[in-house]
Amino acid sequence: MSEDIEPMSKYKWNVLAKLAETHGLGEYFADRADIPAVGGLQNLPDAGFSRMQNLLLNSRLKKIRKSEPLSDDSSIETLNFLDIIVQTTQTILTNGLHFANIVRIGAFLRHDGDKIDFIKLENWLNRLQLTKIAQLEASILIKTLGFEKDEIPFIKDITPKVYELALEALDAPIVIKQDEWQFHHSSGVFVSNNSKAMKKTFRNYKKYFFYAPVEVMSCCVHRFENSISTLEE
Repeated sequence: MSEDIEPMSKYKWNVLAKLAETHGLGEYFADRADIPAVGGLQNLPDAGFSRMQNLLLNSRLKKIRKSEPLSDDSSIETLNFLDIIVQTTQTILTNGLHFANIVRIGAFLRHDGDKIDFIKLENWLNRLQLTKIAQLEASILIKTLGFEKDEIPFIKDITPKVYELALEALDAPIVIKQDEWQFHHSSGVFVSNNSKAMKKTFRNYKKYFFYAPVEVMSCCVHRFENSISTLEE
């Protein structure tokens, strides 16, 4: 027995539009709904501009990026896909889970997945200690965006509780801005910062620590150093 689906009210469409804007998907949403575009599509960096906060891992990433175009079996598509995973990881660790990057991974897989050397990719992810968090990102594609496991050969097992993690990101998205973290002089020799932003950031680090512990610690140190550097002498 089928039931008629009640049309969504303008209020509900606006709620969805705001959610899409928060996750950097305003343009995608506007193309599929009869409402004006909100926020546009998140401005994602081009492949080749990704970096890791851990100096050793970033050095490995640079070597991969430098040597791959010169190899006999070079795969620029695989290199570009690695960069997208690194960019997605950096966004998750520093700003929380936002779906614009996850959608970008899925779009690349659907468009150029047959050109990716997944054996080479798995080796790179291991060298960069990103295997677990890449599995998390792939699991989100499968559990929330309708991807099949065989579309993502580098995934071994679905990350436990990934659906709940994705729902939490939709229900209560984390928005962490860099300037919220900055320290400033309060009185005399004392300094202070936005304690709420700091707590929110550390909760986010704690949530993803298991998936990329070395990079999480490096992101934390980098953000702290960057915030301290804004203090006037």
